[in-house]
Amino acid sequence: MTSAGRLSELIRAFGEHLLRESCIEVFDVWWFQQPPRPAKVDSWTRGEFRIPGARILSGVECIDACALVEAELDECAFNPPGQVLVGAGQFIAVSANGGRWLVVFLRESVLAAKTWRAKWVARSSGTTGRQPGLPDVTIGELRTALLDVAIQSFAGHARRLFELEDARTELYRDDLTGLYNSRYLDLALDIEVRRATRFGTRFCVLFVDVDAFKTVNDNHGHLSGSSMLSEMGTVIKDAVREVDIVARYGGDEFVLVLLGASVETGTAIAERVRERVAAHKFRTSGGQEVRVTVSVGLAAFPENATSKEQLLRMADETMYAGKKNGKNRVEIYDARQPAATLTMANPGGLDAING
Repeated sequence: MTSAGRLSELIRAFGEHLLRESCIEVFDVWWFQQPPRPAKVDSWTRGEFRIPGARILSGVECIDACALVEAELDECAFNPPGQVLVGAGQFIAVSANGGRWLVVFLRESVLAAKTWRAKWVARSSGTTGRQPGLPDVTIGELRTALLDVAIQSFAGHARRLFELEDARTELYRDDLTGLYNSRYLDLALDIEVRRATRFGTRFCVLFVDVDAFKTVNDNHGHLSGSSMLSEMGTVIKDAVREVDIVARYGGDEFVLVLLGASVETGTAIAERVRERVAAHKFRTSGGQEVRVTVSVGLAAFPENATSKEQLLRMADETMYAGKKNGKNRVEIYDARQPAATLTMANPGGLDAING
C-alpha cells in the first residue's frame, strides 16, 4: 500500500472511532503547505486529500474553514512532525514533513450524538444508580476526554507514518543536490516503462553531463566543484516541468525523465536546460564567476527502446556524441546512425515550446 493509501486508511479508521466514541464525524481532509517566513496568511497553499465516503466542504464553507485554519496555523512558528493543533473544535491539524499540515475537518453528527448519549446515560445510571467504577463526570466531560484520547492516538500514528515517509524520502535523495538519486531513478524508469507499455503512452529520457567539469575541480578546488553541482541541480530543476523527474546519476551526470513527452517536446525541454545552464553565473568558494555548459543526449520511449536499460544506454551514448560534436549541444538519438556521428535534430529557438 502506498503512503497515501496508508494515510487514507488511518483517517478512515480514525473517523470510525470518533463517530463511535464521541459522535464526531470526519467531514473533509486537506493538506496545507506552510509559506516561507515572513509571509502573509493568504500565501498558504492547500489541496484536498480525498477520503472515500467523506463529505466535501462547499464553496462558502471552504473559504471560511480555510481562513480559520490559516489564522491558527500562522501562529505556529515551529512545527515538528506530529505536533497537534485543535482548532475551535472544528478541525485538528497534525504537522507533517516539509512544512505541511494535515488538516482534518470535524463536525458533530446529530444522529450519532443521540445514540451516543443514550448509551452512556444507560451505562452511568439505572435502578441501582451509577455503575461501580465509572468516574463521576458529566456526559460533556466524558465526551471531551474520549475525543482527546482519540486525537492523540491518531496524531501518534500519523507521526510514525510521516517519519516513515521521511526515511523513504531520504533513501531516494542525493545528499549533495537534494535531487532524486540513481536508486529512485531505477524504480521510476521501471514504473514508467510498464505504464507506457500498458497504456500506449510515451516519454523521453535526457542524459545531461557537465562539459569540462574536471577543469573546474582542477582550477578552483573540489569544494567549488561540489557547490557548482548543487547549484546545477537547482538550475536544471527550474528548467523542466513540475511533472518531470530529475535525478543525479553520479558525479557530474544528471538524468531527466520527461513524462508524456514526445521527441519534439523533449527536445524543447533539453534545449531549455542547455540554455539555462549556459546563461547561469556560477560562483566558486572564492567568489569567482564561472561559466559552464552541458551536453544533453535524448532517447525516447517507445521509439528508441523497449527497456529502461536500452533507454539509458542510448541517451548516454547520444550525450557523448554531442561532446564529440563540439559540446554545449543537444543530440537526439537516431537508430540509423552510429552514436558517434549523430547530429542535432532540432537546433536552437525552441525555448518557446513549453511542453
